[in-house]
Amino acid sequence: MASINDNLFTISKQQVVNIDVGCRIMTRWGPIQAHFSEKGLSHLYFDHSTHNEITGETIIRDAFLDWLSHFESLSADKRFELLDLQGTAFQQSVWRALLEIPFGKTVSYNYIAGEIGKPKANRAVGTAVGANPITVLIPCHRVLQASGAVGNYRWGADRKLALLDAEQEAGSDLLRLFK
Repeated sequence: MASINDNLFTISKQQVVNIDVGCRIMTRWGPIQAHFSEKGLSHLYFDHSTHNEITGETIIRDAFLDWLSHFESLSADKRFELLDLQGTAFQQSVWRALLEIPFGKTVSYNYIAGEIGKPKANRAVGTAVGANPITVLIPCHRVLQASGAVGNYRWGADRKLALLDAEQEAGSDLLRLFK
């Protein structure tokens, strides 16, 4: 089995200037595409392409799952360091706050705005949440409207509810969401 130490997702700057290692992983909600740069995970998104073949060999999928197991074991600050996020300082502050939401819990946009010290920035928080490039791992699906309504989700409200339900089933095991 491949591991994080197999250098599938960690390549030195001397070896490659720009790298994008990607794999497509099947989940119960459909395929997810993962992309790694030399700095870390840069994108994780539901792949709506029409081809159903899963690209990326088993070894890459296994390496991703090993990486995910390591990611899950870290604090929110350490998790943030494993991500290669391109966004404004405001967006990054929102994404960092999302990493603090406990597995299986939900919060409101108002709550996130308060956590980042911008209590009146609910709409801007919503926009930053919607721009999240790393679905599931930066848990934007855990943010609900203040009324408790599901609200919008880039990948569909049904998928958001399914993710929240799956977190309740999985307990605190992020890895189980990908198996």
